[in-house]
Amino acid sequence: MTVRKYVEFVGVDINRTIVSENPYGLSLIHVEGSLPFPDESFDCVTALDVLEHIYDQDFALKEINRVLKNHGVLIATVPRKHIFSFLDLKNLSFVFPRLSRRLLCLVYSREKYKAWYVTHPDGLVGDIEKEKSWHEHFTPASLRELLGRNGFRVDRCDGSGLFLRVFLLFDFLKIGFVFPESTRFRDCRKFEQANLFCTAVKTGSLEDGF
Repeated sequence: MTVRKYVEFVGVDINRTIVSENPYGLSLIHVEGSLPFPDESFDCVTALDVLEHIYDQDFALKEINRVLKNHGVLIATVPRKHIFSFLDLKNLSFVFPRLSRRLLCLVYSREKYKAWYVTHPDGLVGDIEKEKSWHEHFTPASLRELLGRNGFRVDRCDGSGLFLRVFLLFDFLKIGFVFPESTRFRDCRKFEQANLFCTAVKTGSLEDGF
């Protein structure tokens, strides 16, 4: 006999544009501040390429800890700090703002650039919180330390790729065809430096001293 389990998914995002467009087809909620869920509501929380955009990471992780059931699982992915991190185009806006403005206006439009990078209603610069002003890259040690001080025990860390930033740069310049999908796939399989994947277990309530 096949046993079917009902799984409910819900997403949250600070970016109200993403929420209104809802490209994921999920139940998606716009949030400001605390998560709008009771304590111990979820068996699993995913933060896929999220933490690097957030200014107050401790607050975000404490909220995730709060809404997770005891021994619930957090799945997190972040950019890994490595030799090609300097090619991260998201940091171009902070290091070379004038050059970034010219390039983004050329690739998109002046109106889109202003809406996304100057007058964003949710206080974002692109998709990064303005107070953070940096698209952060992590080492396994720094990610373990961040999760550990917020009530999580890292179960496993893994990674993929090496030339991701090179590929994305070529994509931005509209010449990404130089690197076919087969090349990108082999890069992901062979190397573990560009991205960092982590599963962590909630060890207990922060009020319990964990």
